[in-house]
Amino acid sequence: MSDATILFAEVIALAVGVMAFTLFYVNAVEVLGRQLGLSDTAAGSILASLGTATPETLVPLIAILVVGGTGGHDVGVGAILGAPFMLTTIALFVVGVTALIGLLMKRRRSPVLDLESGIIRNFKFFFIFYPLAIIAAFIRVPTLHKILGALLILGYAYYVYITIRTPGEEHEEEEHGELWLSKLIKKESRALTVFQLIASFLIMVLLIKMFTERLDELAYHLGIATVLLSLVIAPLATELPEVGGASVFWTWRRKDTLALGNITGAMVYQSSIAVAIGLFFTEWALDPTVAVTVVLALISGGIVFAWYAAKKELNAYTTLIAGIFYFAFLYYAFTLV
Repeated sequence: MSDATILFAEVIALAVGVMAFTLFYVNAVEVLGRQLGLSDTAAGSILASLGTATPETLVPLIAILVVGGTGGHDVGVGAILGAPFMLTTIALFVVGVTALIGLLMKRRRSPVLDLESGIIRNFKFFFIFYPLAIIAAFIRVPTLHKILGALLILGYAYYVYITIRTPGEEHEEEEHGELWLSKLIKKESRALTVFQLIASFLIMVLLIKMFTERLDELAYHLGIATVLLSLVIAPLATELPEVGGASVFWTWRRKDTLALGNITGAMVYQSSIAVAIGLFFTEWALDPTVAVTVVLALISGGIVFAWYAAKKELNAYTTLIAGIFYFAFLYYAFTLV
């Protein structure tokens, strides 16, 4: 058996492991949110997104603070501004696909997603924060970068405050999940929920680190160009929790607010806290390829947001449009090889 075959098998096994522990994590988020009396919007947008967005935040942190230099800074800025692209394209697309499969299998009565009104607030914050991050790339004044970084952190803190303060809403076909760990030991408590949350999160991060390393080795053995690895393959590794785990799990169970809250909450986090890291520790300049992902993220997210705002509802067919922009970028990335 060749080295490439062994690496491929390891990559698949680690991907499955990441998604498995992501499910344990989001299960704990759902139960903890209920135990704390949080709305689905708050649980998905704050608790879930902080955990599932951590892997893509670790990439720029390591690149900027550990690798350093021009290369590290370029990778860091690219990872920060590229994360919203994945969330506004392939993550939304996966939600739509999962919902439509559920509709075909009679798990849903309608393609319309059952969402709390707080989800539209997530989009609004994203479209305030993300353009500011882009504008900052054209203002080459370090002091202003740091001021904007501080304002983005305060803005995210305000977002967390009002999201937690907003009460939840009733949903159709409400389905409450039970803590999986409690099924094994026949006991349920908030401490046990927190233990499952933290343990699954730490294991998830470790597996993602191993997954990314094996993926890098596999790409080297297969002769895949570095640009393709950095633009397409590596981002998918860090987005496994959102795309392959939380979105599918919650959408399949008709917990649409948790699914969209996780994605849009991560969009807000990535366009504020992650951007602030870049503004504090890099020169914050846009690479042309990164600029492409920025434009596509704004268009894709803008279409979904505009539809949602105009119709006061969001259906699975609309989120499928987001996939067009992801696959268009794939074509663009392969032409760079």
